[in-house]
Amino acid sequence: MKKVLLSAAIVVALTFSANAQKTDDVSKLKFSVGLEAALPLGDFGTGWSFGVGGSAQADYNVSEELDLTLSAGVLSYSGKTVSGYTIPSITFIPVLVGTKYAFTEKVYGSAQLGLTFITATGSSSSGFTFAPGVGIKFTENLDALVKYTSVSAGNGFGSYGALGVRVAYTF
Repeated sequence: MKKVLLSAAIVVALTFSANAQKTDDVSKLKFSVGLEAALPLGDFGTGWSFGVGGSAQADYNVSEELDLTLSAGVLSYSGKTVSGYTIPSITFIPVLVGTKYAFTEKVYGSAQLGLTFITATGSSSSGFTFAPGVGIKFTENLDALVKYTSVSAGNGFGSYGALGVRVAYTF
């Protein structure tokens, strides 16, 4: 899994650095780091409680209203105690691409999809992920995104849904 993440990071760095060679393109590329919190929904909420983590994202401005995004992060959910048994925590590492569309100067829509790597005690899996959301820019550098994330995984991991919030600082 580390090799996959490293390979993805190298490809992203090369892609953005190649695009950033032009002076005009430098202003089109922005990076953000964010804190994330999520509430598991449905069956996922039966075994796990609140999730916390962080993420990094690159936004490439295509037009006045549209950005292309690339993000990666980590989100950990602690297990609940059910019938005297404590369920082990589970960790999600999403790598997503997508778009951000500005409806107004302050409000935007986001749609991302990609792959999430899932690790739990003694096992791991990966799954297709999609995450639509709506965000608000408080300032040029601070925004918040409310999103629904769905992960469909294999190896008996099933599917997961969560309602989350990302508060990010853009630089």
